[in-house]
Amino acid sequence: MSQAIVTVLAVINPVVCGSIFLTLTSKLAPSQRRWAAVKVAVSILVILVTSALIGLKVLSIFGISLDVFRIVGGMIIAYMGFDMLRGGHTVGQAPPSDDDVSAQSSLAPLIMFAAGPGTITAVVTMAAVHTPDGLPVTAVVAAVIGAAATFAALLLAIQVGSRLGGGAQAIVTRFMGLIVASMGMQFVLAGTKAFFHV
Repeated sequence: MSQAIVTVLAVINPVVCGSIFLTLTSKLAPSQRRWAAVKVAVSILVILVTSALIGLKVLSIFGISLDVFRIVGGMIIAYMGFDMLRGGHTVGQAPPSDDDVSAQSSLAPLIMFAAGPGTITAVVTMAAVHTPDGLPVTAVVAAVIGAAATFAALLLAIQVGSRLGGGAQAIVTRFMGLIVASMGMQFVLAGTKAFFHV
């Protein structure tokens, strides 16, 4: 159980999520940021729990292997990282506003990172390994703890981010962009290695 929790936390990476969150919500007021953090945490929870329960069945229906899923997801994550390195965040960009649809769209890159193919692959794999024929309790518990830790990290980022100037936030964003890009490429290489049985 503890290994599953650590794995999910490592793949979600709440610290990087906090940096992405500050970038995507730079034009929102603190109260709007807190509400956005709730939306992100709930979205992550729903996606990961659903993946744990039906992920393997969905992939098998479409004939998609976990390795291919990991490769494509890694490419998306790497692109997000390169975008952050340039100082932008155009992936899924939508100007934050009071409109719920626009605000939700602007949070898409963060949700895609935290509960993207890499995390889904980890959760689905845990479900397959620990409870292949029953309720995937281990994967579900790990998903709940991962979503809770991410929510706490986003709230902390709101507090810390308000004390940072634009220059400091830009430096942090570029540094985290390097980490995100590296994680994405790691997913691509791991998926390629497993796919070709290297």
